[in-house]
Amino acid sequence: MKILVCDDDKEIVDAIEIYLKQEDYEVVKAYDGYDAIDIVKNDAIDLLILDIMMPMLDGISTALRIREFS
Repeated sequence: MKILVCDDDKEIVDAIEIYLKQEDYEVVKAYDGYDAIDIVKNDAIDLLILDIMMPMLDGISTALRIREFS
């Protein structure tokens, strides 16, 4: 299972990645909503973990845009 973790705080993304990899998940990282959208468009992602309060494009808006095509 491939999980996309998106947060503007790189330390949080890295911490989540450590825990998910211990459970044998493949982790893809993004640091803003626009990067997350591009990744989902070009890769088969099974689960999104999105920060709600990100600059530029918040997690809710990111999820809504992704839902338009996925």
